[in-house]
Amino acid sequence: KIRPYLKMENKRSRLIHINTASEEELKQHPYIRFNLAKLMVQYRNQHGQFFNISDIKKIMTVTDEIYNKLSPYLTVE
Repeated sequence: KIRPYLKMENKRSRLIHINTASEEELKQHPYIRFNLAKLMVQYRNQHGQFFNISDIKKIMTVTDEIYNKLSPYLTVE
């Protein structure tokens, strides 16, 4: 009955550039809370740019579970 009212779109998520995104931009993502956004920016400021997405695992609070959730939405390019 509802099939005529359904619409399916194949939209790609907007990737977050972790080397340039501000705390505000990072925390807008549903998987990135305020504390993680702050830690990501602090880590970047102290250690320089992320060379690949897996570098966020160097942040102590980023577990494998968090990394696996976030990695499809992040980019370093």
